[in-house]
Amino acid sequence: MSFTLGSQRSVLIVIGLLLSTAHVPAYAADPPPKKSLVKPSKSKPKPMSRDQLRSCMDEQDRVLAMRENVLKEQTALDEQRAQVTRMDAELERKRASLDPADVAAKQTLQEEEARRNAVGEAYNARLPALKEQGSTLDKVRQGWVDRCADKDFDELDEAAIRRERQRAAKSAAK
Repeated sequence: MSFTLGSQRSVLIVIGLLLSTAHVPAYAADPPPKKSLVKPSKSKPKPMSRDQLRSCMDEQDRVLAMRENVLKEQTALDEQRAQVTRMDAELERKRASLDPADVAAKQTLQEEEARRNAVGEAYNARLPALKEQGSTLDKVRQGWVDRCADKDFDELDEAAIRRERQRAAKSAAK
């Protein structure tokens, strides 16, 4: 078998290409990832039991009731404060138009000031109690958040507890 010049050249080119790819310098590869001795846990935390969920739901109801009471008290105090502000404005208006020689008007003004002071003192007496209620609400709510919020639970358990509550409410109503 004889090779022609053109075929020899083709064979040499092919051999050269094969040899050039065989001697490509090796670059350092990334080291293989090290495997940790502790296997990461793929399991989810255990969901709350039905009793734990019931307890959390009951506590949530208590927190909401406490919140409603605090809001009602806050609204009442806001109304009382507005009343004191209105009384102050009315007293200022009356003082500006008061005739210094009118003794009866002075007496009436002093009586109104005494009523305003009584309302103001009642407001001031209720304010610390509201602050204490708010503080207690914050502590109870934070306890609920720590124990119950963001915890896994079975939605079927939640539905069952709600049905239990509805049945209990119906039987209590009868």
